[in-house]
Amino acid sequence: MRGESGQELDWNLVRTFVAVVEQGSLAGAARVLNFAHPTVARHIQQLESQLGVVLFERGGQGLKINDVGERLAEVAAQMRRQAAAFESVSELARTTTGGRVRITLSELLADLVPELLLPLREDPAAGERQIEVEVSPQLLNLLDLEADIAIRHVRPVHSELVCRRVGALPLGAWVAESYIERNGTPHFDRLDEHWFVDGASEQRFAAAVEQLGVAIPSERIGFRSDSLRAQLKAAELGWGVVGIPDYLGEARPGLRKIFADAPGPVYSEIWLVARPAMRQQQFLRMTFECLASGLEARFGGKLPGPDARAATRNGAGAVIVASGGAVHQGESAVG
Repeated sequence: MRGESGQELDWNLVRTFVAVVEQGSLAGAARVLNFAHPTVARHIQQLESQLGVVLFERGGQGLKINDVGERLAEVAAQMRRQAAAFESVSELARTTTGGRVRITLSELLADLVPELLLPLREDPAAGERQIEVEVSPQLLNLLDLEADIAIRHVRPVHSELVCRRVGALPLGAWVAESYIERNGTPHFDRLDEHWFVDGASEQRFAAAVEQLGVAIPSERIGFRSDSLRAQLKAAELGWGVVGIPDYLGEARPGLRKIFADAPGPVYSEIWLVARPAMRQQQFLRMTFECLASGLEARFGGKLPGPDARAATRNGAGAVIVASGGAVHQGESAVG
């Protein structure tokens, strides 16, 4: 809203005007606003100057509102009510523990999210909450509101986002007991004697193994799928060796972890990312902290540290520690 001079109208002047009208005097308005008397008088003069109209008649008995002032006072009172409603909505967004939060992540941790978020279900406000989880290989744009929180395996590049490095996901080579019975135990130095399960559009398992100094022959990848669940099922049925998060392999009695003779472990970094609104929205912040706490408790001690002398990364954000070394927990806050 602009005055006669083209200046943006100062809401503080309007607020002072409403107080003078309601209190009936400059002194009364000064008391309720906790302003000095001259400050209130100056505000009225500035408002009249910006609007290009006279709002009060000056006389020996003080100020008396005129017809123009009466009409503008009604509008100003409405503006104040709208401002109060605006502040109320913003306060509700800051303090409410209910609402909807959308989380996006890859398949690597999808099975864990319901468990990690269980604490949010345990209090009286749980019935007012909606959590949506989208499992996608795509990096949805949080700044464009495509999601509220993301669990990622590469460091975010947008400084506006809130991000925290919460751990590293151990990845391993796993194979079914039934496969071992038929083909023997696979060894890292004889990959060409065995069969493998990997992605269709991108062979991330093969890429991670190659970082460790050996190669899986392409013709030995007997089952390919971009679905981690399909890869896992194929491995359980004995199709071959699969690269999966260790927590998934450990949960399946029919699988055995192999390649103890590999030159180093492989991890996938875990970054928790949120929209900047997390700083103001209570439920969004609660969800972020709940995920961060659960992920750090489970994977925070798996972060390859500065003493890992020969660590490299593949295109999927996996960290290959080829000479062992210390692991530690680290964190970075951006934005």
